[in-house]
Amino acid sequence: MTAAEDSPVSATPTAAMDALLWRWADHVNRNGVMARPEWFACVGELALAGQVTWYGMATNAGRWVHENLLPGPGRVPVYAGFHWSEAGDGPAEARVSMVVLPLADPARIIAAEWDEGYGGYEPAPVDGYAVLCSEPFDPVSIRGRDAEADLREAKRIIAAGADEGRRVNYAEIVIDPDRGGNALFFPVDGEERDGYEALEEDGTVVCLAFISYDFD
Repeated sequence: MTAAEDSPVSATPTAAMDALLWRWADHVNRNGVMARPEWFACVGELALAGQVTWYGMATNAGRWVHENLLPGPGRVPVYAGFHWSEAGDGPAEARVSMVVLPLADPARIIAAEWDEGYGGYEPAPVDGYAVLCSEPFDPVSIRGRDAEADLREAKRIIAAGADEGRRVNYAEIVIDPDRGGNALFFPVDGEERDGYEALEEDGTVVCLAFISYDFD
């Protein structure tokens, strides 16, 4: 399990990727549904195993699963869009409002058809946090694993990052060491979750974008 430090230069998106990330942000937020990110950073890689779920930590509710992913490497980079959030009289803390998983090069993603999101919503099952993982590595799906202990550890890591004023603050928990399966936990303000796909003509998913937001 790891905690994020201040983003190194290598975590800064390249020019092409940076342009893609802001294009996603504008596509998703044209109606002002979320807190627009103030900066993006690469927060590591996610182990892919067939399907991706944004919520995680849920069995029957609050879960959307993405399939038909582009075949390729077993791990993909994850980019998170952060913004400063002020709670009460305390100092501002870095929160995440958007996460992007590019599954192909930026040019191929831009050429794809970007959809309009889930078209519905479910209550977020983990208040104050959003969880990203491949479905087999959702902590609740691993027999004998204490998913609540994973959540407590993620909260501890993120709280420590908030106290230190980290600009890039999240937690990675290794769920299945044998297969390298991991789950990424992000601090969020929004109570709702939504997800978007970039689709090629044959239905292949070449990029995923996820957001946290509130209804007005």
